Amino acid sequence: MPAMPVVSVAHMDKTVQAVVLGTGCLVASAAALKYYLNERTPKGCAKVRGSGWLGVLGALPEMWKCILKYEAHSELVKYHEDFGNTLDFDFGILQLFLAPMIITRDPQNVKFMLKTKFENFEKGETFHAIGHDVLGDGIFNVDGESWFKQRKTASQMFTANRFKQHIWRVVEKNCNKVISILAEKQEPVIDMFNLLNRFTLDSIGEIGFGADIGSLENPVSPFLKSFDEAQRILFKRFVLPGWRAFRLFGLGPEAETRQHMTALRSYSRRIVEDLADALEKPAGDSFVGLFMKNEPGLHPEFLADLVLNFLIAGRDTTAQALSWCLFQVMQHPEVEERILEEVDRVSFGKSLTYDQLSQLSYTEAVLREALRLYPSVPLDSKFVTEAMTLPDGTWVPRGSMVIYNSYAMGRSKQIWGEDAAEFRPERWLNAEPKDPYEYPVFHAGPRECLGKRLAMVEMKTVLAELLRHASFRLAVPRDQVLPDTAATLGMSSGLKCHYEMRL
Repeated sequence: MPAMPVVSVAHMDKTVQAVVLGTGCLVASAAALKYYLNERTPKGCAKVRGSGWLGVLGALPEMWKCILKYEAHSELVKYHEDFGNTLDFDFGILQLFLAPMIITRDPQNVKFMLKTKFENFEKGETFHAIGHDVLGDGIFNVDGESWFKQRKTASQMFTANRFKQHIWRVVEKNCNKVISILAEKQEPVIDMFNLLNRFTLDSIGEIGFGADIGSLENPVSPFLKSFDEAQRILFKRFVLPGWRAFRLFGLGPEAETRQHMTALRSYSRRIVEDLADALEKPAGDSFVGLFMKNEPGLHPEFLADLVLNFLIAGRDTTAQALSWCLFQVMQHPEVEERILEEVDRVSFGKSLTYDQLSQLSYTEAVLREALRLYPSVPLDSKFVTEAMTLPDGTWVPRGSMVIYNSYAMGRSKQIWGEDAAEFRPERWLNAEPKDPYEYPVFHAGPRECLGKRLAMVEMKTVLAELLRHASFRLAVPRDQVLPDTAATLGMSSGLKCHYEMRL
């Protein structure tokens, strides 16, 4: 049999040449793409994929479905229970454009992120871009030297003397305003979530900036709505590919972005202008006043960034924790009774003083238990600067977004035992202090919340005085009180309550 002739590409028909070369290019491209995706794929943990015809987009459609139904956090708990403590969320073809997303509730991983390898877990450029409209270059949106300098200056606000001479007076005054509003209100139902947000906003405004925000007197301020909507917008950007295009054209979740961001910026600029005119007055003794004194010549836009960072920190998290705590207390009359007994014993039936707050051990246990189940920051994300292996064996590629899930950690039986889902304040009494990496509700490590002590002072005072002056019960079924889908754990439904003033 004669040998088959060898045909070179040069002698092929041009059409055949094109097919051969095209096929070669496709094979090479597919191989390169497969290698690229493999290098960007976390390993050693469970993968959460999509299903049905939308599976081509991975888990993203299911995530959006949960977000729109206000079920994102409860669904994540189920994922952890079903698949494991560390999860890799597959985004299908969108994985080409999105950073790998790993969500963990393993305390070993949390400690690794927040302490052991702190320098390698940053807010990063992606987080900075997502949050820049609201946070700018403020303390919650930067890393490195800028973060360190801001934290060092801000920490000067939390001295023992400032607490006793300035902070306590503001908290006490605004707490009395809340009680007066309740006493004067004629309607049988009140939204306590709204009222507590107004309390914390006015308090941080005066404590932090010497500013009279006046939201307790004016509950319909458009600033309040923009404050909430802006945070919902930022949260959704994490799972909205191409959010910049949506923002540019004002579409979908970004339809009202310009309106709300402009309102926030205008307000924060006015506060900065007022502070600049009052530096030698009490207003100078404030968060932004400290920056103005320590670093003269700071750009007004940077100072406006600081205002919004501290307003968010001082208003949202504390009001939300108080609201979820009250939500639980209304369902546990034995807890309310024990709080009232403790407050009466400590205060001798009178208004609480600052020095008496430290004696409210059971009241503090109630607040800590509420924060366990409803952490004000339910999800916190970092971006890794280099590929590494987490303590539980999960390998994460460089540039991955690693999220620790405080909400799911608070419901983990591995951490809290078989009664993890139960509201039981007694677990905090006469017990060893919990490892902050098992209970990171105030963050942990070098970035632990500076306002932790301020939050506890506000929450103890308000919870004790509220219950001392009024009794509350839910005005809606329990399952109609829904968490919000935002960066912090608000209540999308509000907290509608019936209440009666005590004699």
